[in-house]
Amino acid sequence: MIADGFTTEAYVDLLDAADDGGYEFLTVADYLATAPDDRPERFLLLRHDVDRKVRNAARMARIEADRDVEATYYVRTGTFDPEFVRALESLGHEVGYHYEDYVRADGDLDDAHDRFARSLELFRRYCDVRTVCMHGNPLSPHDNRDMWTVPDAPAFDAYGLLGEAYLSMDFVDVTYFSDTGRTWRDGALKIKDHTVGDSAKAVSVDDTAELAALLRAGAVERGCLLVHPERWADSMPELLVERTKDGAINAVKRGLRLVRPPATPSSTS
Repeated sequence: MIADGFTTEAYVDLLDAADDGGYEFLTVADYLATAPDDRPERFLLLRHDVDRKVRNAARMARIEADRDVEATYYVRTGTFDPEFVRALESLGHEVGYHYEDYVRADGDLDDAHDRFARSLELFRRYCDVRTVCMHGNPLSPHDNRDMWTVPDAPAFDAYGLLGEAYLSMDFVDVTYFSDTGRTWRDGALKIKDHTVGDSAKAVSVDDTAELAALLRAGAVERGCLLVHPERWADSMPELLVERTKDGAINAVKRGLRLVRPPATPSSTS
């Protein structure tokens, strides 16, 4: 296979690099349920947004489990399957709801929470959902996180949740890296993939090899990686398809940046 930063082989190397760097792996729920002083000195959170290609996510989950790595998988209603989420939990991973209800409700707060409550109830029939994470639709003027931050919005504890992966973590303390846009570098391709504390980020990388080197060197004490399983190819045909698809999506994103400023999330307690 032609060398590429988004292959299964490259992902395995990332996991090995984190192990070499002495990181302890936490799920998002582990992080939120533990007081700051009780967390490990050096840790890494692996977060997966399962937007499509459940098969890729299942493969990634097995690779992690073989290395005793626990990760958090956020599943959309469109990728939800009872057998899939049960398999994830059986491997030791956390399963959360990758919600997009505020966008689907076109900014109607009550409708968004009605939709959210119904989907969360469905998920909880088959898995233990303790945290959620928004899906960032770049085509919508709405940001799904706003359903928690606008006036009169319910709090996470109204649903028995520990929190939300963007809004509830301290991204000044935890360095965030995301593969959104088929790049690890922050910038124009991450229209809604922004965290509170982005401005305080002291280190950045361009590609997967550079990120692996950073982890091996232990260059950050605490980190969070967002990895979309569908992006990481296991064959040459899949690699070419995903490169082409990401290229087309990135072209649309660049066009949107010309007509609409990027959304900036607000924090919540």
